[in-house]
Amino acid sequence: MYDFYNEFEKYCKTPGVDSGKARSYANAIEYLCDYLKIREINTQAIAQIKSLENDICDKDSEFHQDLLHFLASRGQKSYLAKGYIKAALKYFFDFVK
Repeated sequence: MYDFYNEFEKYCKTPGVDSGKARSYANAIEYLCDYLKIREINTQAIAQIKSLENDICDKDSEFHQDLLHFLASRGQKSYLAKGYIKAALKYFFDFVK
């Protein structure tokens, strides 16, 4: 998975701009996969993440609240609270096409 996250981070980079956005997006997907216990990005994992996209983004959903609690316990709450996971999903789905 380390190689996947590195390639995904490269994909997210804006040419000529040195920012932390790409790293944040790669971390966001990594933390989401940790929560979902995804150990390999394959068709099944992509479908699982896609099926949860609305719940991930819906602050009132039970899934969102559980994910927020999980991330908070690891000191990573901001990845969901500040929208990094939501923003990273667009890049993720484009990247895995």
